[in-house]
Amino acid sequence: MQHRAPSAIPGPDAKGRIHAHGTLTAYTDGKCRCQHCRAAMSEYRSRRRRTGQDRPRPRRKVNTDGHIPKRWFTDHCNKPVLKRASLPSDTRMHGLRHAYSSWLLAGGADLATVKAHLGHASITTTERYLHTLDNADETALTALAKTRSKGAESPDRRTAGNAQEAHKRRR
Repeated sequence: MQHRAPSAIPGPDAKGRIHAHGTLTAYTDGKCRCQHCRAAMSEYRSRRRRTGQDRPRPRRKVNTDGHIPKRWFTDHCNKPVLKRASLPSDTRMHGLRHAYSSWLLAGGADLATVKAHLGHASITTTERYLHTLDNADETALTALAKTRSKGAESPDRRTAGNAQEAHKRRR
């Protein structure tokens, strides 16, 4: 390593001390990451490894128990899709799921359909998404009024033509 006269780091560290560039103290206590301080730390660590005084930690092993690791999924699946969709990289899956379910409900989908799409075991879990709808009460009353106005005609007495017409009206 090439030695040079160390100069002081501009400004004091968190404790008010000033350290010289190119020293271990500047790297560790002064948090300086200039090339001179990094080189001093690198030389120190390599000298300790050569003499057997320092053993680097082994690489961390990821126990995936058969599942895809979260980091791999994030880097290889989420980030490319978010980039293609021009969404911010900090967008979370929960936010996308919440938006999807809220849009389904706002578009008129019933709770049972949204429950099935989201894979919820209980309808009460799906009901949490209703708070995002400003007109949820009005929509429910309108749907009830439509159902009651159809009359007492039972579904088994309808003809195929009437059922098709009713389906077209619902769209």
